[in-house]
Amino acid sequence: MRMKKLKTIDLFSGAGGLSFGFLKTGCFDIKAAVEYDKYAAKTYAENHEGVDLLQEDASKISFKEKIEGKYGKIDVVIGGPPCQGFSNANRQKSGLVSGNNQLVQHYVRAIEELNPIAFVLENVKTLESSKHYFFIANDNIDEILRLDIPTKEERIVVCSGTEPAALAAGVLEHPGQLEMYRMNEKGYNALCTLFKFSKTSKRAYDYIKEQEKKVKKLIDAWDGLHNSFWDENWERFFQGSKEIIKGFVDEALSYDEYYRRIKTLVEVEGAIERLNELRRNGIDYRVYRSEGSIAVITDTFSVKDYLECKFRAMGYALSMGILNAANFGVPQTRERFIMIGIKKDKIGEKEVKLPLPLLEEENYNTVRDAIEDLEILETSIHADAPGIHHVKKGTSRLAKLLCNNDLIYNHVVTDTSDIAKKRFKALGQGENFHHLDVALKDTYSLPERTQNTIYLRLHYGKPSGTVVNVRKSMWIHPTIDRALSIREAARLQSFPDEFIFYGTKNSQYQQVGNAVPPLLGQAIAECLLEQLGYQPESSLRRDLGIDKNED
Repeated sequence: MRMKKLKTIDLFSGAGGLSFGFLKTGCFDIKAAVEYDKYAAKTYAENHEGVDLLQEDASKISFKEKIEGKYGKIDVVIGGPPCQGFSNANRQKSGLVSGNNQLVQHYVRAIEELNPIAFVLENVKTLESSKHYFFIANDNIDEILRLDIPTKEERIVVCSGTEPAALAAGVLEHPGQLEMYRMNEKGYNALCTLFKFSKTSKRAYDYIKEQEKKVKKLIDAWDGLHNSFWDENWERFFQGSKEIIKGFVDEALSYDEYYRRIKTLVEVEGAIERLNELRRNGIDYRVYRSEGSIAVITDTFSVKDYLECKFRAMGYALSMGILNAANFGVPQTRERFIMIGIKKDKIGEKEVKLPLPLLEEENYNTVRDAIEDLEILETSIHADAPGIHHVKKGTSRLAKLLCNNDLIYNHVVTDTSDIAKKRFKALGQGENFHHLDVALKDTYSLPERTQNTIYLRLHYGKPSGTVVNVRKSMWIHPTIDRALSIREAARLQSFPDEFIFYGTKNSQYQQVGNAVPPLLGQAIAECLLEQLGYQPESSLRRDLGIDKNED
């Protein structure tokens, strides 16, 4: 008798790589997917016919009412909630209390409300590290004690530099009034942008020349950027900064003097925000002050410990660890944290398992296996370019698996600048930005700190590194002096050609980079099914040519 398909939902689904892999097994009935980003949601909906796509904020969904109320008892929950590591970033980006980290808690809430037989959680490989943690706040102390979640102290620098620390010190005497001392948001964002484009003299002069109206608008609004000051020293410094910036714009002051002033302003304003953010979230902290910095000491608990303690308390047996996508046929060495949970009353005394590697390093699929056949096709710079007829398909085992459509979509590249084209021509396979001559690095403010994944020309004979947004990283085709196309990046993620991406060009690149590789998803799904007593219709071992007798 054919077993009933497992009712499944996909949370934080993105474009749907994990869903695609699970559906390949023929044993999962994905009822709904939740994805907030409109372009990723469209891509998911167009490639997963029959799945109810909820383009909603997962933090605001009642899973009990919205999901179980409509579809009945859910058997399996899958998904990859975004989880950023701790960051000292300014208000333009993430603060200390990352909103993305909170999404992990909403994934946990979904498991609490739906109580599925099993779940799969996918995340960044560094989830196991100390950089991913929550702060202990007034509203979670009781739960931490009840679940016996391990805690530790963290020392966090909120302000560095002798002058910024001295200026910011006065605000520590008024912890209850931090909100009133903040620079208004619009002004602060403008100041941070000014700082961003001022890290070399050339960039500073170029920015002032190009954005003179914006900078003068900031100067004109200067007196209204602050409602209150905590002491005369800071008020005097802040008000005097207006003339420093104006002097640089008018070419009456040197770059060095201007840059020191801007840097100090951003550091002090950032310190105010960080302290205020902790206070606003009910997080207790102790201030540690030295001559060159201001730090806070506060209590934290790791995301991994939180997940493990929460799920075990809900009655789940767990297995977790790092899986390398290359071990499962994906032509990239992408490492991800995977946690599988199965109800103890379902699995009994058995241990929950993660899938075992199917391929060793010497047998990894390569970039050539994935994309060589696309060399002959002309690329476009338009996100909505029509499909291209593809007659000469790839001959590798992987290519035969992925080349399942006569039309090739998303063979689209970024519109490349002249300096980028020169860099493309200068680099050989496997080389990156750091292999360039000095003359080709001068547009970067700190070239020595540039990551080695920037301007990377892929090597045909090896798997790629972790695919992210390769448009931002400016990845280069192995043999052609152009950027890697969206379709090529999708092939490296093991998306078949029938899977089409939608949205802006940058969004399509981002969707590909954020996705779970479908082949990895399939491996996880088959492993889960085996433990639940199901026989999948798919066989990744057969698809990869490992079990020759199954061909």
